[in-house]
This record gives sequence, structure tokens and C-alpha cells, in this order.
Amino acid sequence: MGSFLIGFVLPLLLLTAALVNWSLISLVDLIAFLLIQFVAPKIGFRFRRRLLLLWPVIIFSTFVIVCQVVYLVIWACKGYKWNLVDAWWMKLIGFMIVKSWKSPSVVYFLVGQLLALFVALIDIYGNNFGLDPWRDSCWGHFLTVVDHLGSHLRVASCLLLPAIQLVVGISHPSWVFLPFFIGSCAGVVDWSLTSNFLGLFRWWRLLQLYACFNIILLYVYQLPVNFPSMFQWMADFVGLFKVSSNTEWPEICAGFSLILFYIMLSSIQCDLEEMDVIVSSRESSMTEHLLPSKHSFFIRESR
Repeated sequence: MGSFLIGFVLPLLLLTAALVNWSLISLVDLIAFLLIQFVAPKIGFRFRRRLLLLWPVIIFSTFVIVCQVVYLVIWACKGYKWNLVDAWWMKLIGFMIVKSWKSPSVVYFLVGQLLALFVALIDIYGNNFGLDPWRDSCWGHFLTVVDHLGSHLRVASCLLLPAIQLVVGISHPSWVFLPFFIGSCAGVVDWSLTSNFLGLFRWWRLLQLYACFNIILLYVYQLPVNFPSMFQWMADFVGLFKVSSNTEWPEICAGFSLILFYIMLSSIQCDLEEMDVIVSSRESSMTEHLLPSKHSFFIRESR
């Protein structure tokens, strides 16, 4: 249960909450999403480390929900006559009002934060009172199916990640996406020279960190702030863009594929690290007996 909740459900909820409203509060949700994606595959079921990851999410979600509800109550009492409704710094922080009941963004945001809080509490509860209290229930069988599906998705990620990286590099040609294209070219050359499938993932650690930095940089550029003209010129020159109703499909494809690339790479980073150990110590005859028998896609390909 823990791997499914903290590895898939919680990051997805945080990413959804971050994309609902461009603000500083949502920026914290985005950073939490990136951090969980990076750390969760490594900590596994180590309970103490999971607490260090989950409790900040619980505290922050609770604080945001309370503040947003208080803000809505005050707005409902005073209406549009309240001077802080249109204050730019309130929008920058992330406080919202109900502008239209046809598309209530604040409701979607609150639901996302509440579900993230609920999922984190369930994960802590499951670890405190036994990891799988619903093992023999329908939920337990569902989680078993999800675990099997997750293993197949990891194999699919291994196969599709080089293509996704290439899409990131060519969908919106610019300086900020150029490293992904260069990494793809270097990986193809390495693969053609060595016939090693791992060559396609050349520089994957650097690209993972760069993708994380790139996502944060793109998100900061979406904040409702009047940036100086010099900064806007530099942003346009390197390839940053604003997401709006007039955004063209190459830019949307670049942003979506960038997030997908980071998610897929984070899900298989443990397999890549294990394969790096095998390649670096291939000459040792005792290494194969000492390695964990995870039987990942890369291990099977190496053997």
C-alpha cells in the first residue's frame, strides 16, 4: 500500500494542486511533488524517512486549507468591497475566490490539498498499525494488481524514456531544452558504438537534476508577477514561455513531456543505479552473488 500511495497517488495530487493555480503556495506543492518523486523510490518502506517526507505535507496542507477557508469566509461576508480581493500580492501568495461556479478553481485546489492530506495520513496510519491492514480485502487485491501493473510500467518507462527525452529536446527548440537533445544524441552514439542499451541513458543523473530545475524555472515564470522587461527578454531568448489559452501546441507538448520525462526517470532511477554498479564492477566474479535479486529490466538485459 505504501509504495502505491507515496509513489503515485500523493505526487499526482500535489502536481494537480500545483497546476490549478499559479502561486507561491502551489510552488511549494510543486517542489514537494519533485522531492517525493526523487526520494520515494530510494526510501521504500523505511518508515522514519517516510515520516520526514509525509509530515511536512500534512502540516502544510492543513495550514493552506485553513487559511484558504478563512479567506473565503471573509470574502463571502464582505464581498467585492473588500480591498484585499484584488490585491496582487494576495494572488501571488495563492488565495483565491469563487469567480464562477462553472469552473471553481478554488474548489479543485482545496479538494486536491485535502486529498493529499488524507493520503499522507492513511500512509502513516498503515505503517503504524501494520503495513497492510486490508491485505485480504478488495483494496488489498487492488493494490496487488497495481503492483504488478507498476512493474510493467517500469519496463515501459525503460523502453520509452529515450523517446520522451528526444521529444523534450525537439518539441520546442530553444536553449533551455537543448541539453535534452544533446543528451539524446550522445546516448544514440554511445548505444551504436557499444551495443549497450544503457548507453541511451547517458548523463541521466545530470538530466534528472536539470529537468527538476527546468520545471521549477518554468513554473516561477508563470507566477502573476510583472517581471522587468530585461528579464522577459532573457526568458524569451532562452525559451521560457507563458501558459495561456493562446499557447501553441509545441510549447504545451514541451511542458507536458518534460514533466513526464522527470516522472519516468525518477521511477527507474534505482534500476539505473543498480545497472551502473554492475557495469562498473563487471570484472569481479563475486559481484553478481552480492547484488540484490530485483530482476529489473536492465538486469535481464545485461544477463
